[in-house]
Amino acid sequence: MRIMIAGGGTGGHIFPGLAIAEAVERLRPDTQVFFAGRRGSIEERVVSRTGRPFLAVPSMGLRRKADVRNLAMPFVVAGGYAKALAVLSGRKPDVAVGTGGFISLPPIAAALTLRVPTLLQEQNSHPGLATRVLSRWVDAVHVTFEDTKDHLPHARAIEVSGNPVRSGLALTDRAEARESLGLSPEAPVILAFGGSRGAVRINEAIKAALPRLRELGAEFILQTGSGGVADMQDAAEAAGSRAVVRPFFDDMGPAYAASDLVVSRAGATTIAELALLGKPSILVPYPYATEDHQTKNAREMERAGAAVVIPDGELTGETLAGLIVELLSNRHQLAAAAEAAGTLARPDAADRVAQAVLVLAGAAEHAANGGASGGSHGIGAAGGAGNSIEEGRSS
Repeated sequence: MRIMIAGGGTGGHIFPGLAIAEAVERLRPDTQVFFAGRRGSIEERVVSRTGRPFLAVPSMGLRRKADVRNLAMPFVVAGGYAKALAVLSGRKPDVAVGTGGFISLPPIAAALTLRVPTLLQEQNSHPGLATRVLSRWVDAVHVTFEDTKDHLPHARAIEVSGNPVRSGLALTDRAEARESLGLSPEAPVILAFGGSRGAVRINEAIKAALPRLRELGAEFILQTGSGGVADMQDAAEAAGSRAVVRPFFDDMGPAYAASDLVVSRAGATTIAELALLGKPSILVPYPYATEDHQTKNAREMERAGAAVVIPDGELTGETLAGLIVELLSNRHQLAAAAEAAGTLARPDAADRVAQAVLVLAGAAEHAANGGASGGSHGIGAAGGAGNSIEEGRSS
């Protein structure tokens, strides 16, 4: 059995895809999963580390503001569609799964043209453009929040399954994680990150907070994004703080396991991970997220007692340091927040989506063997050649 998973652009789109792949392979070990994404992207880097095949497909997103580069989007997407169509015609996946981001559009459109059963998994309360466009044609959409249904009125079938989280995140031992990162066994550890691309606002607040936090004897794990490593390292050294600073953590398991408190944005995948791992947090929602969905995510965590929310416009080093000191100085409050986070977890989300994928694959296999076929798909006619998609596999 072959499954294609397409999605990326941010960790929030690719990591749920990896969680689905792990669950499918666990439920049916003979399954071959391959991914589709852009060359040189976060999805290529992360997928290649797992040893799974990766297919490079051209695509681009629509920029929010008026930008002459938007004029190229239809041509780039059409090229990606043609390449995906050529490769999928040969690979013949049994099911195609889209996990969002603009990259998912060309491969899933190609799968629909070839009448491959298709499923979308949407992480955010307000679905992205690719999900909204594709939802009327795919066989099923699996969402994280109940109110997402209101934004997908033409979907054939929608199920609230939760947001899949990679199983390995919960398997890392705390002591081993600290040792591997070079952190002390007993010091309070703060993990701060702004998502896969980093967040300048969080970086600047952390740098300003470091001198005051020295009194706690705290240590830090800091994911800065590609441009903030040197400045953050200099700030930590000047403050006399031990800090592990990286542009990006391909494996967040040790970072989460080693931490006592998390400071982060409030993307849907981050929220799902914090809940599954029972991590207390200070959340700074990205203010420009579609329909302000990060604020909705964060406030849900806050209502449960799992997090404290600081609006982006109110984030300063002083404010952040004050909250961190308050939380780390009150172990009872910190433990209560951790317990509250766990009550919001959906640990079966990956398995639920994986089971739905296998059901679709079973229906396709039945049809191929002469059973009744399902409803027709289609965005355009099948056909159209194209250059081979570049394929890469990690060594």
